[in-house]
Amino acid sequence: MKINGPRVISRLAELARIGALEGGGVERLAFSDGDLQGRNWVQNHLQTLGLEIRIDAVGNLFGIMPGREGIARPAIMFGSHTDTVGRAGRLDGALGVVAAIEVLEVIAASNWRPAHPLILASFVNEEGVRFMPDMMGSLFHAGDLPLASVLKARDANDICIADEMERLQYGGQDSLDDLGIDTFIELHIEQGPVLESLGRDVGIVTGVQGLSWFEVTVEGASNHAGTTPMDMRRDAGAMAGTLAAKLRELPALIEDLRLTIGSMHWHPNLVNVIPDRVVFTIDVRHPLPDALAMAEERIKAILGTGTGDLEVSWRSLARVDPCRFTPRVVEAVASAAKRNGLSGHRLISGAGHDAHILSRCYDAGMIFIPSRGGISHHPDEFSTDEHIRHGTQVLLDTVLTLAGHPDPTP
Repeated sequence: MKINGPRVISRLAELARIGALEGGGVERLAFSDGDLQGRNWVQNHLQTLGLEIRIDAVGNLFGIMPGREGIARPAIMFGSHTDTVGRAGRLDGALGVVAAIEVLEVIAASNWRPAHPLILASFVNEEGVRFMPDMMGSLFHAGDLPLASVLKARDANDICIADEMERLQYGGQDSLDDLGIDTFIELHIEQGPVLESLGRDVGIVTGVQGLSWFEVTVEGASNHAGTTPMDMRRDAGAMAGTLAAKLRELPALIEDLRLTIGSMHWHPNLVNVIPDRVVFTIDVRHPLPDALAMAEERIKAILGTGTGDLEVSWRSLARVDPCRFTPRVVEAVASAAKRNGLSGHRLISGAGHDAHILSRCYDAGMIFIPSRGGISHHPDEFSTDEHIRHGTQVLLDTVLTLAGHPDPTP
């Protein structure tokens, strides 16, 4: 079986017109009108294929192709998400869903029916830029996030998800409990520079590094910048800068650690006023659980040095353990790449994905295609049509292999 490359490229362009921004980029923030339009676009394609549609309580969308009658085998699920960050590119998440539509369409048009049910999944709020936490849909599906927690989440404008879901008629009442899923596969752009720099066609993802997010608050006292001697200040900004400098030394001490201070807010944020409060974030990641835990302890120790006449407090925003993907899924991806004559490279994902969350309950794996310049979450996000076709074909062949097709070679 062979995918229809022009059809995949055309559909990606069609989906990108939903939420398209003047001047470039796409925006379909979770639980927005554009997000719902994107989901409806996917649902329409699934209905055209005659698939059973299910929507769960948080709005996750599933399209189901049943297995051969009289044969009970675990279901194979694949897909990604269609929500975006603000002013996003057109491929992050969307590629995995559009490719999944193509896989089901090719199989539906063939004379072969798998013994395993096949399920397309389009998860809600993977990005988490409007409502926290990110990967909300897969967390709910995996049983790690209660519905009540989803419904009470609020965005920066104090809008509640429950109100948005009611306004959009977004949620459903379906579940997949009767299907016995045991496998999940996600095709995604790399969002990094490795594949492009090595000149490889496909990324064979072996796992995802863990992450831990902190929010740190430093509190001092505001006063006049000109009249207050340096040794009499309670300068929250000075303390925040000292802590940030110490924190940025950690990657040199722990191999493969990635640490980012990505957000820092000053109050009152005036040129001639000593800041009385600074709030900043820490994003720390590592592929090994013990190293991630060590980094967390060292972060807490560094934050504990910010005492004296200032107050330093912190809270955890998110934490996800590293994961290793299931060997049988990883090898199915590797075999699919090889059969298609594509150069593969095994790597660990630096970013979190729905497959990372679902690896806790299913055998999981991922396929990457190269990202030009490693750019993502930006209108300049780009992968060539050739790489998009390669990734979609590898997804199809991986599904065929795992579903027991006798000869998945195109």
